[in-house]
Amino acid sequence: MKIRNFFLIFFLFSFIALGAQEQQYIRHKVRWMETLYSIARKYKVDAKEIAILNNLKTGDISRGQILLIPDPEATEKQDITDNIQETITEVDLPQPEEKPDRSCNNVIPAGSYTPIVSVILPFSDTIAGKDFIEFYQGALLAAEEMKERGMPLVLQVFDWSRQPVDILLSGENLGKSDLIIGPVYANDIGSTISYFRNSDIKIVSPLDGNAEIWVSSYPGLFQVQPTLKAQQESLLKYLDPHRASVWIISEEGEQHVAPELRSILDNNLIGYRHFSYDVLQGREVTEVLRELLGVNEKNQIIIASQNEAFVSDAVRNLHLLHVYDSIPVELFGLSRWRNFETLDLNALHRLKVVLPLSVYADYSAREVRDFVIKFRAIYDGEPSQYAFQGYDVMLYFLNGMFLYGPEFEYCLENLQIPLLQNNFSFFRESPRSGFSNTGIRVIRYLPDFTVELLP
Repeated sequence: MKIRNFFLIFFLFSFIALGAQEQQYIRHKVRWMETLYSIARKYKVDAKEIAILNNLKTGDISRGQILLIPDPEATEKQDITDNIQETITEVDLPQPEEKPDRSCNNVIPAGSYTPIVSVILPFSDTIAGKDFIEFYQGALLAAEEMKERGMPLVLQVFDWSRQPVDILLSGENLGKSDLIIGPVYANDIGSTISYFRNSDIKIVSPLDGNAEIWVSSYPGLFQVQPTLKAQQESLLKYLDPHRASVWIISEEGEQHVAPELRSILDNNLIGYRHFSYDVLQGREVTEVLRELLGVNEKNQIIIASQNEAFVSDAVRNLHLLHVYDSIPVELFGLSRWRNFETLDLNALHRLKVVLPLSVYADYSAREVRDFVIKFRAIYDGEPSQYAFQGYDVMLYFLNGMFLYGPEFEYCLENLQIPLLQNNFSFFRESPRSGFSNTGIRVIRYLPDFTVELLP
């Protein structure tokens, strides 16, 4: 009996000791792109301590793995907790305060607010490094402009390609940022989000449209490049289904662009007709289109394709019908057409093609001319669209922080800043998601070989 009591007491004390031991550690679930060393820096402990505690043979860890992290303050915390439990028996605990509904009316910028803005670009990229340098040059001009207006600002610059990712992202200086512009590529945006998921840092994806996939993952993400769907939706205001016959022309078997466009038209109750064909059908397509379009007083046609060979063929057919048969055609396309080298430029102007673009600089605008003059004077060169982009992105977000403070995201509707080549119109689907840009610049080719920016 005594032996049984002895083992009972032994196991009881062992259980208590193990419980006390467990309370001296922090349980950490490994996130994507985290390493043993970045986790050690986060908790300000030695990586070797984590490895020994978790019986790690190597420094390799995997996503979702639970690690015990030494907590040097745990003993003190436990003593305080025990004392509280012994001295306080019944207490009416205060209810947590409800967070007020945030709106632009109650966002007040602090007078001493000096935002820390970090720019992360792959300057060492051997292929596109020059483009990113120009982006940075444009951003510097915007920052200087805001400083001249009286905005206090701390600007930090990091080269994404210069050091290991975990060292860059876990660095103390970057962690102090209020706003991070960059990195550039979608995968790198994902890595950055994984480090700052639990922070209030705003992260701007300035160039890669594929980073849209991360918008739902981080409420502080701003996706600058608009989606293909946003481009297609921007064309709706220029359609006149009551006076024109609306058509969608697509490549036979196309599974992405045409179905999405048809869905957009259906959701907006816009009637249309759909015609698809194989580009190998040749001249017979022209005859079919002549019969379909010739009976209408006005045809508004959207070529729902990003395939250069198909777009070139469709434009050629419609141009022939317009010129030789006087069939009325108003043609709409997509932004990728601007990069197609085989499109007949004369046909685009004769058909008055309308294109939705993510960026377009109107050189007749005074702001654009002034920027070009300043850029030439300072950098002794011509600004590319990367320079315009850097200026627009920096100017927009600095204005937001300057006018509305660190929570400027609640005032986006009031943030109407004239930009050089962008229209920024951000929206979020839910409070837990980030912001997507739906702002599009729509242009029209004119018969006199000029291009106009549509309202």
